[in-house]
Amino acid sequence: ENFMEMAPIIYTPTVGWACANYAANYQRPRGMYFSANDKGQMDTMVYNWVCDDVDAIVVTDGSRILGLGDLGIGGLNISIGKLDLYVGAAGFHPGRVLPCVIDVGTNNEALLNNSDYLGLRQPRLSGEEYVELLDEFVQAVMQRWPRAILQFEDFSTDNAIKLLERYRFHHNMFNDDIQGTAATALSGIYGALRVQKKKPKDIKELKFVICGAGSAGMGVTDFLCKAMTSHGLPIDA
Repeated sequence: ENFMEMAPIIYTPTVGWACANYAANYQRPRGMYFSANDKGQMDTMVYNWVCDDVDAIVVTDGSRILGLGDLGIGGLNISIGKLDLYVGAAGFHPGRVLPCVIDVGTNNEALLNNSDYLGLRQPRLSGEEYVELLDEFVQAVMQRWPRAILQFEDFSTDNAIKLLERYRFHHNMFNDDIQGTAATALSGIYGALRVQKKKPKDIKELKFVICGAGSAGMGVTDFLCKAMTSHGLPIDA
């Protein structure tokens, strides 16, 4: 009930403020925290979560939170907020969802110089070291909760695309920024065509301007291209 009124409070724009002010408003642990210092221990750490039945897991590394950039460990609140939406709008049981953050450091100088910052005070991991840590996390949570859907949220574009291609064919996972936003945008366009009494194939006659080249923008671009080519438009048109 009253979801339309509550959505802006439990998610955008309030959740952005909550992420940016995570340390200042910290009161108690929520969700699960994994860090670069936990390498080699994640398969046992997941059993610290008391629920044996988890339907949805949302994880972020805090590298690109909304339009606010690198917020480090504060990204945990984006995982919490997204699952609040699923509970409120989709009927997920609040005791069967798991918000997570993977702390690989931060490149945000303001956070590194903030004495209240709760995360690792080091530059972000990258390359093979970063991928190995994510591999361990994915294996650990999927091993304990193999039926759960694993959602990647607000990763930087370079890592988001790379990780999606790495895991999508082997695990029950998706990237919300790349796939969720794109699916919503494409369905909206098809709906608009229907209102205009046009056919789905008429999408190939349209022209689109994408504002931004982040994970969401590139995901929407990819879905639009696939939709247009599926209706006969040459890929090089």
